[in-house]
Amino acid sequence: MHSVRHVPVSDAERWTVLVGRLRDEAETLVASFVSRVRAIPPYGRGVVPTDRLETDAELTFECLLRRLAGLAVPARLADVGPSIGRDRARRGVPLNDLLTAVRLDFRVLWEALRERAEPTDEAILVAHVEDVWSVVEEYTAQIQVAYQAEAALLARDRQGERTMLVAALLSTEDPDPDEVARVALALGVDVDDDLLVAAASPAAGRALRRAAERLGADGRTAHVQSTGRHSVLIARWDGGAGAPVRAALAGVPCGVGPLAHGLANVPRSARLAGEIVDVLPAATGPAELLDAWLPLAGARLADAAPELVDSVLGGLADAPPGERERLLETVRCYAVNGAVGDVAARLYCHRNTVLNRLRRFGELTGRDVTVPTEAATVLLALECGRQRSAVPS
Repeated sequence: MHSVRHVPVSDAERWTVLVGRLRDEAETLVASFVSRVRAIPPYGRGVVPTDRLETDAELTFECLLRRLAGLAVPARLADVGPSIGRDRARRGVPLNDLLTAVRLDFRVLWEALRERAEPTDEAILVAHVEDVWSVVEEYTAQIQVAYQAEAALLARDRQGERTMLVAALLSTEDPDPDEVARVALALGVDVDDDLLVAAASPAAGRALRRAAERLGADGRTAHVQSTGRHSVLIARWDGGAGAPVRAALAGVPCGVGPLAHGLANVPRSARLAGEIVDVLPAATGPAELLDAWLPLAGARLADAAPELVDSVLGGLADAPPGERERLLETVRCYAVNGAVGDVAARLYCHRNTVLNRLRRFGELTGRDVTVPTEAATVLLALECGRQRSAVPS
């Protein structure tokens, strides 16, 4: 009777046998992967349908196991990884969640290999653990590159859509509710959100975009739109007006419109912000309506400005040029300060000189700038005159 001769099996052959067992039991691998991936939030919410998950997992394991076995990867499997990356980008799966899901392939494969290995296979597993990891990581890298490329294309398309919708919103006086709803969806805000609106000249557009990036880094939705004449910032806002707004836009020469309570109020706020920029071209930081009311009022009175200037300041024509300049300087300083002593200190003259000049201004114009309502009228006339370059500044 002849004894059976046992032919030694090489480590390479034994590895091929182990990998082959997994290829024969691919359904088990797929089931294990799908059950694990559901623990990752987007997958647990069903962002990726089960049938798509199972199909992708089946193709993925076939691709990975062929590579581990040293077999050629057929053309039908060459695009599996990139296809998964593009699909998950389109479905809105966050990249970190996607990479966590793909790296589950290693855990599923490694645990399956250990379950099917004999005690004598331990050295073979140790020798090949890096191979399994490398194959999965290369596959993960393919998926990541495809995801990022697709996400960039989607972002460009979304930006184009946002730009088109916001342009239409800003160009209308009374936006249609359906249009407002579409813009809200594109911007990722609610139609009733409070929104910060600012406008800058094209030269300051870059500074405004940097401010938008800072707001975005704080978790606020922020969009900058070029209208040709201005760059307009629209940002979701919950910080109130005044100091918080100035802090958010510090260093940006821009006009700040009234806080828009709801997206439908953005066009009006944007128009006011643009007007503020136009009347304060030398601004070095954010300017609000309170800062610009006088030049803004002067600009809006353009048609009536000549008559206003003549009726309020016409009497100054009777004073010599030098005296007229001193009177105007004193009136402007008094309008800002309101205290005779402080005006005298600022102009380096006696307080009686200030009183005499104010009295002389009143004699020539019929306007008493110590009366608030008349002071406001004089200031407005001076601003209109400045804009017309008819009154010395």
